[in-house]
Amino acid sequence: MRFTLRQLEFFIALAQTQQISKAASRCNISQSSMTVAMRNLEEVVNNQLFVRHAKGITLTAAGERFLQHARKIVNDSQRAIDDLLYQPQLVVGAVTVGIAKTLSAYLLPAIITEVEQHFPLMTITYVEADPASLVASLHQGEIDFCLLLTSNITHGDELMVETFIRSPRRLWLAQGHPLMSKPTICLADIQEIPFLLLDADEYPDVIREHWLTRGGQPNVALTTTSFEAVRSLVAKGRGVTILSDLVYRPWSLEGLRVMRRTLEDSLTYMDVGAVCLKNKSLSPAAESVLDYLRVMVSRQGEDA
Repeated sequence: MRFTLRQLEFFIALAQTQQISKAASRCNISQSSMTVAMRNLEEVVNNQLFVRHAKGITLTAAGERFLQHARKIVNDSQRAIDDLLYQPQLVVGAVTVGIAKTLSAYLLPAIITEVEQHFPLMTITYVEADPASLVASLHQGEIDFCLLLTSNITHGDELMVETFIRSPRRLWLAQGHPLMSKPTICLADIQEIPFLLLDADEYPDVIREHWLTRGGQPNVALTTTSFEAVRSLVAKGRGVTILSDLVYRPWSLEGLRVMRRTLEDSLTYMDVGAVCLKNKSLSPAAESVLDYLRVMVSRQGEDA
């Protein structure tokens, strides 16, 4: 008995939504069909992939590992089909794309090769900087458009902002952390726990403002620009953090587990999209690149 590609797609949907009902709706099947498919998948792999609780499901450690393989299998299958249908764009030109630091670290490596292969006759340059600097460069004509965390910027009247994906932010904590035994976790539960604050793309202002609107503030133990420092310290039980699914990885560099849980009273999103100037039309080359990035980024959001 073997699993099918469709079962893997169901499992990925379940991991993303964390609810049987939502996953079934996304896959256009009944809840009972989703439940049966997941039960059969667990029998095939001889492992428990998730546990049920009052609010939905949580992946087990085995489920997190299997999710990485499932995504690769599904993505490779789609790429095999895309490769047979692939027709490179023969647009000629030069395009400069501004990109936020967070996206440069986690999004660009996943898409840059496919973008270059799709536009073999085009020169595409990426400029990494903070959002304010990128918007300034946009006004000065130094870049064609920006890929930014659109939830973290001020949407001025002169800007055209398009959001491609919404990546939910969740609580990251170590495997075995006392909070993991709680059926639900709220913001108040982590207020006294050391908080590891990532300093990138205006995030400190965003999270502090969000916390203040709920009558509290984070107990910041460390502020750092390093994603891996945050991940490693969380995995070692030195604190917790709140970051988006787009930048989540289940293992630290030391091979320790990083768990994630939804905060029941504090769901926020990291929106990712493009920013252009309203009063300036994009060149045909830039328009073509933006159209393709829209598809690529959306695909990455589905995989997160």
